[in-house]
Amino acid sequence: MNRAVYQIHCLETLFWENGWRYHIFADIFISNSMKAFFSSKFAKKIFTTLVGSYRSMAYKCISRRTVEMPTAGGSIDIVIPIVEKDLAVLPLCVEGIRRCSNNPVQAIYVVAPAVERIRSVAESLGLVFVDERTVLGYTPKDLQVVTVNGTNRSGWIFQQLLKLSGAIGTCRYFAVIDADHILLRPHTFVTADGKCVFYRSAEYYYPYYENIYRLTGKFPCSTLSYIAHKMVFDKERLAVLRNTLEKRNGMSWDKAILHSLDLRYGSSFSEFELYGHTFPDDEKVSLPWCQQALHKSDTLPHYDTLYHKYAHRYLSVTFPDYMAL
Repeated sequence: MNRAVYQIHCLETLFWENGWRYHIFADIFISNSMKAFFSSKFAKKIFTTLVGSYRSMAYKCISRRTVEMPTAGGSIDIVIPIVEKDLAVLPLCVEGIRRCSNNPVQAIYVVAPAVERIRSVAESLGLVFVDERTVLGYTPKDLQVVTVNGTNRSGWIFQQLLKLSGAIGTCRYFAVIDADHILLRPHTFVTADGKCVFYRSAEYYYPYYENIYRLTGKFPCSTLSYIAHKMVFDKERLAVLRNTLEKRNGMSWDKAILHSLDLRYGSSFSEFELYGHTFPDDEKVSLPWCQQALHKSDTLPHYDTLYHKYAHRYLSVTFPDYMAL
């Protein structure tokens, strides 16, 4: 299906999901001129505004409901990709995992450059250190992903490839959590009946979806985003995804992703969106992520302080770099 036509069907689907009965495009005749319009930059902005507004509205409605956490299943591994700047907040992240994972945690892996300070902190926290060079056989420096305005995004892409490799840990399921993300209330990642729990947000960034279209031939459509600072991966499903990418693109899965990047944008690929949208619906449970972004300062609060201040309202909090004081 032509991408422009598919975008219209996406809007129809979005407004029909979860009881929203606004079938606004049902009677539109899709002419060639309209297809051209929906492929234009102006139309992309309109599409982004429409979907973004819808997602924000849908998320507010969904997140107001009481979040009922499913019964947890078996053990999982935890994987945290980090660089040296993440060490200050890492202890809070680890404490949140140990307090709040309903699934037994087999091991927590820190994947990072071979920096002695990172090794030392990982050892002090009881984490398994993994040299990032050993996972894919190359490092961010080997990628040279540079946008048209000169921004080097090699590290950003590299850590996403690490996750999709499925090469870390011994469990079938592993949850990846950003180092600046702190769980405050219990989280289930794999249910007792073997379903994966996806935490969902209201984020919408059009280039991510164009990228999925280039990689898979399908323009994704869903009520909410899969970008939520954490995601549980099934190694068997990851193997299927990598194989699908290789067959469709005629090259290794990681090269296919690298070739799909649109370097006009600072970010044009999301491993969470790709994996979430290609994961079978009947094998997943979706929940609102219910998180709060906090200002990051040189002195971070203790975990108990965060819990008592925010856990009554949020499942988690995040200290993103862009909110540093």
